[in-house]
Amino acid sequence: MSSAQTKQGVQSQSRQMKSGPWLHAWHDPVASIKAHSSCVRLVDLNGDRSNILLVADENKKMRVYKGTSIVAEHQLLDHPVSMCVFYTSSGSNSMPAVGIAGGSYVFIYRHLRPYFKFSLPCIELDPQDESIWQEMTSEQIDSEAGYQMLSQARDGGAKLSSWSLDFLSLEKEDQRYAYVQAKKGVEHKQHTVVTCMETMKKDHDAEDAVSSLVIGTENNQILILDPSGSKVICQAMLPSTPTIMAITGLYDVEWRIVVACRDGKIYTIKNGETRGNAVVTGIVIELETQPNALARIEKYIYVTTMEGSLSCYHIKGRKVFSLSLPSPATCLGVAKISRSRVMEALIVSLGNGEVRLYNGKHMIHSLQMDDVVVAMRWGQFGREQNSCALIGRSGSLTLKMMSRNANLEKGDKISGPPAEQDIPLKVPKKTKLFVEQSEREVLNATQMHRIFQRDLVKLRLTTARSYVKVITSGEA
Repeated sequence: MSSAQTKQGVQSQSRQMKSGPWLHAWHDPVASIKAHSSCVRLVDLNGDRSNILLVADENKKMRVYKGTSIVAEHQLLDHPVSMCVFYTSSGSNSMPAVGIAGGSYVFIYRHLRPYFKFSLPCIELDPQDESIWQEMTSEQIDSEAGYQMLSQARDGGAKLSSWSLDFLSLEKEDQRYAYVQAKKGVEHKQHTVVTCMETMKKDHDAEDAVSSLVIGTENNQILILDPSGSKVICQAMLPSTPTIMAITGLYDVEWRIVVACRDGKIYTIKNGETRGNAVVTGIVIELETQPNALARIEKYIYVTTMEGSLSCYHIKGRKVFSLSLPSPATCLGVAKISRSRVMEALIVSLGNGEVRLYNGKHMIHSLQMDDVVVAMRWGQFGREQNSCALIGRSGSLTLKMMSRNANLEKGDKISGPPAEQDIPLKVPKKTKLFVEQSEREVLNATQMHRIFQRDLVKLRLTTARSYVKVITSGEA
């Protein structure tokens, strides 16, 4: 083999060790995408087993990537909070629908065209708040009297509507009068907004299985819609506002929803004894700081927090381990790889641009990116099963693929005691002089101890005399 071939082989091996199990597929530094992980999906929209990339941008645009180019771009009606892909019917010819949550609505698209809009149920108004507004709009009381009554209701702990909060924020009397006049003839409703959204399979676990949308709202509710997305079939009330969800199970069999809320706690919702009922279990995981990402693998819950830690909890609430990260995590995802058996690994992106791959608490590989990853999505892209779409803070788009020979069983760095701990120390052999000194210490132990104590007392006495001498001579 020539020296040039040897050098090329060494360079290729060095690049492979640097990238680890990842293979670079494509990078677009000027994609100008502003989105987070819940608004990025990989889906087969055309039924040709070739997945495309859907991105709901913060600029109210839905981008469709096929291969390395944008094939379509659609204008959205509101700023997207989350985007999910779900099947409304089963069959070989069924095509997925796309649900995009924004504000108080979920916009459902078929064939990338607007199809249906689901409105969140209105919140029940406080009776005191409702009665005050009825009196003001019917001119039974003037706006100033209503202002005083609403102020007293707020101080008394009543939950006021958005009308009342906006009304109380007005400082001038003429502004308050004009506000009341504008509300005459308008139905008094209190709307809520979507905070998070995921999907739940109905009766079997498959990519094209019928599924339902699961919505978290600002008024602490979890809503499960029917497969068509037109009505609520199950709901649950949480102590705080949900922000992140991880769903496992089937709706017709058994399911669990792990929810991270704004109060820094993780709650679990499960199906009740009868269909259509949901129960919030007594298992509550209290975190030290606010969570920013959540994932579930089998019976374990993985969560990253804002102070820069990755923690693992059992579904029963017991803490398994906690790892300190060099930088706070920005994204957390699950890489599901189907080979001879299904393997699941954890993908963690950090604020320093590092993307780590974990198998349990063992780090398999670390990849340094040119940009901080703020959104990621694992799945099939094109016809490649194991792909990962990464969106950078600057708006760049990167596609990575997992090598088919990648070993995810064991990492190079194993946490725990170092391997040197099991290596015995090279203790020198005992010499004749050491043995003689040991025997002398055993035979004369009492006398040696008395001599040590006597010398110690003499040292203390000498120190005290020197201290007194310094004080009396005025040198201090």
